[in-house]
Amino acid sequence: MIEASIDRESPAPRHLIAVHGNFASSAWWADLRATPPLGWTVHTPDLPGFAGTAQGGEVSIASYADWLAHYVAEQKLERPMLLGHSLGGAVVLEAASRNPAAYAGLILAASAPLGGLITPEENYPVLELLPSNASLLELSLGALFASARPANFGRLLQDAARMAPNLYSGNPRALAAWSVVPAALSGLPVLVMGGQLDLLITPEMVRTQGEALGVPVRLLAGVGHGFPQEAPGTFLAELQIFLDGV
Repeated sequence: MIEASIDRESPAPRHLIAVHGNFASSAWWADLRATPPLGWTVHTPDLPGFAGTAQGGEVSIASYADWLAHYVAEQKLERPMLLGHSLGGAVVLEAASRNPAAYAGLILAASAPLGGLITPEENYPVLELLPSNASLLELSLGALFASARPANFGRLLQDAARMAPNLYSGNPRALAAWSVVPAALSGLPVLVMGGQLDLLITPEMVRTQGEALGVPVRLLAGVGHGFPQEAPGTFLAELQIFLDGV
């Protein structure tokens, strides 16, 4: 008796949308695009107003989340996983809180706290100088990488300089005005990560976020706010473990 052959096709790749932070762009995910998690297709859009893209309307986390929801619909992505770094963490949290069933889960990398992030008023004059002061911008961006600047730092700096001028102060104001209720994310798988040397989103902030969401946190040693770029291999390994379980 000859048995009929069974076509065992590989499962279709699932979709991971990586959302960058402030002063950033899709270039921050170069390593993730080059070596994506097994079984996942990585999308790395530029938020409006970043890296020279068009920006209009109000500057708010809500408006960024509106844009992200439109991107998901336009790309016809079914229940993608959302990854957000820094300001991007607030964006994916806002999007997921509106419709948790639309997403497979959240990965929060040095994400803005659930209650928002307050920038001291004395910092705003410095922020306003950044678009016209290349040296100050380079110094500010470089400080995010506690261990070493990534190989594509020059590209990251170029993209930071192309951010819409009104976002330099607009984004901190938006983060200060935003918050999300943890209960709105109930039932979603969540990975919370941070860098032990991060001075912006400190380890204590990361632990507080994990406690509020009821999930353990992963703090990576020897790296700062830019840990997905400082330690891409370790970052990918953590992503793969989490993604394999959802």
